[in-house]
Amino acid sequence: MGKVSKATKKFNRKYLNDELERRRKNKKAQELYKKRELKKSRRAQSNEEEEGDQDQLIGVEEVDDLADFAASTLNGGKEDLTKFMQDDDGDDDDGNSTGSEDLAALLNEDEGDSDSQDGDEAMSEDEAMSDAEGEDEEEEFKQQLEAMKEKDPKFFKYMEKHDPASLKILEQADETPSDSEIAGAEAHAAEGTEVTVEMLNRWGSEIKKDNSIKSLKKLLLALYAASHMDTESAGGSVYRIQGMEIFNKTVSTAIRVAPAAFAYHVPVANGRIQKGGRSRVVQALLKSYMASLVALLRQMSDPTMAQYLIKECERMAVYFGSFARHTRDLGRELLRQFGSDSADDGVRISALLALRAIVAGAGTETVDMALKGIYLTYVRHSSVKNMASLPTIQTMRNCGVELYGLDANASYQHAFVYIRQLAIHLRNSMQLRSKESFRAIYNWQFINSLAFWAEVLATYCGDRAEEEPHLCATLESLVYPLVQIITGVARLVPTAKFFPLRIHCLSLLLRLSAATGVYIPVLPLAIEILESPEFLARCPIKSTLKPLSLDALLKAPKEYEHTRVYLESVLESVFGLLADSIAAQSVRIAFPEWVVPATLQLRRWRKRVGKSWTRFSKQLQGLLDKIDQTTRLVQQNRTRVDFGPSNLSGANQFMNSTSTDATPVGAYAASLRKVRAQQRALLLEAEAAE
Repeated sequence: MGKVSKATKKFNRKYLNDELERRRKNKKAQELYKKRELKKSRRAQSNEEEEGDQDQLIGVEEVDDLADFAASTLNGGKEDLTKFMQDDDGDDDDGNSTGSEDLAALLNEDEGDSDSQDGDEAMSEDEAMSDAEGEDEEEEFKQQLEAMKEKDPKFFKYMEKHDPASLKILEQADETPSDSEIAGAEAHAAEGTEVTVEMLNRWGSEIKKDNSIKSLKKLLLALYAASHMDTESAGGSVYRIQGMEIFNKTVSTAIRVAPAAFAYHVPVANGRIQKGGRSRVVQALLKSYMASLVALLRQMSDPTMAQYLIKECERMAVYFGSFARHTRDLGRELLRQFGSDSADDGVRISALLALRAIVAGAGTETVDMALKGIYLTYVRHSSVKNMASLPTIQTMRNCGVELYGLDANASYQHAFVYIRQLAIHLRNSMQLRSKESFRAIYNWQFINSLAFWAEVLATYCGDRAEEEPHLCATLESLVYPLVQIITGVARLVPTAKFFPLRIHCLSLLLRLSAATGVYIPVLPLAIEILESPEFLARCPIKSTLKPLSLDALLKAPKEYEHTRVYLESVLESVFGLLADSIAAQSVRIAFPEWVVPATLQLRRWRKRVGKSWTRFSKQLQGLLDKIDQTTRLVQQNRTRVDFGPSNLSGANQFMNSTSTDATPVGAYAASLRKVRAQQRALLLEAEAAE
């Protein structure tokens, strides 16, 4: 490296700091301009989406895509999910700020420094004028030496020999350093202090010992640098993270000591942080910590680390709930983790628990956004690709059902709107009768949406009705419209190709009927499948195809249509539905009379096609025998009652101490369910092996 010239040293000493400051201000102004332009574009996009949502509510029948259709809300664009799923454009009314603004608050120095800066600027102007005069004299002397070298070379050689110091000015470089030199100096100044293990240990011990705000500030600045290592925001940090060891140490130290320090400086009472005292001083630190947690969670792809960070966010749920912007940021990220394809069930359950903790102490707007967000996330990720995707969808459905048990009124409003939207979709399809309209109904998103609301009503109007009586009373009125929609979907296209879809719909109706105790006529829909031309008027095609599972299908694959393999799978599922539906009514006082029409139809079907389906004919005969045994059991119990048919309360209490699985037909249905579960497990293992 060459020797640094005297002029360069002078420039570095007198002008470099001012030049760097000028460039920083210019860069900051450019970034501010870009942010303003970005905010303008986001506001314009948000306004367009709000107008689209208003149009969506006015002409709701014209919407075709289910996910877009389900994004319409109760109050139009005001409550649209985009407010929850996209970045906010402006500042909150309560003065909340973003993570970069929090960092700026942490970096701000005392206000008293401004006066001294003004004085320094005035002094630097006088010095600059005197330095400029000196530079002009040096330039003139340099020109004189160059002229002497041309006119009197002998004297110039004499000076080189006896006074070489006077000629060194000719060997110096240009007085003003190059842009590359200034940029290098600027980059070196912007790198920040490198964080070490000793620094982290010292900060952590000081925070543990006396809850030092100074050490907490330094630790959170290091955490901010760690959480923004791969972003442009990292350049504004005063600390620099090098290596994964320092990164892990920084994150673990902050998560270990910061919550206790916040609990000391900002105590929590009645689910809200206490204002006043030192809370105003720590507020910027608290915001920075929450922003760093969300940024870290956004970058994590490892399920274990993501679950660890989500649990830490759950611990800070009370603090998140006090800042609307950070609550929305965390909610967006939790929903993203909930619907991520790379997430496992542990991450999804942790995201649900954290979301519940936030919703529990939040206002109505946050509750609405959470309920809407988790349902739409479920719908977008409910497409069944194979058998392996079924457990994931079931887990997401269960998580959504849990969240809908927090607020009865909000749950009813959302359930009413979305069930109505499903009904409008079905009505449009029944009126148009086209392939496109049928395709809007016969897809996994629509069927799994029905399954979601069926599970919500079955859970809170049946399984947990005694635990949540208010929720049960609020949602109970939605059972009938949902049953009508499911029945209409099952009968929309009554062809053999869509037998799997009808079987899925019958399973939903059975779940509702068994849980809520509401009688739903499922047997006629199941017997319609048995009496279709596929079994009565057409000889099945023999095939060597492998056995087929209907759990992951809505329609028969083309190569399986009209084959014996496909129809055998249909019969196995239908017989299971028949046994379950009959077992659900096996403890009713009217069971002997209720089962007569179904028994006659099943005996007639066995007589007509039993020879073609020998295995299923024997299975059906076993079901009929169990029905006869259950009929005799109910008749024996009816001989001991002391009330008449007009006593409805007494009739409802009939055999209430007897479980349906304890009856002969109930035990038979339970055995069939066990066999089907074993077959499903074997198929999952085979698919995983492939």
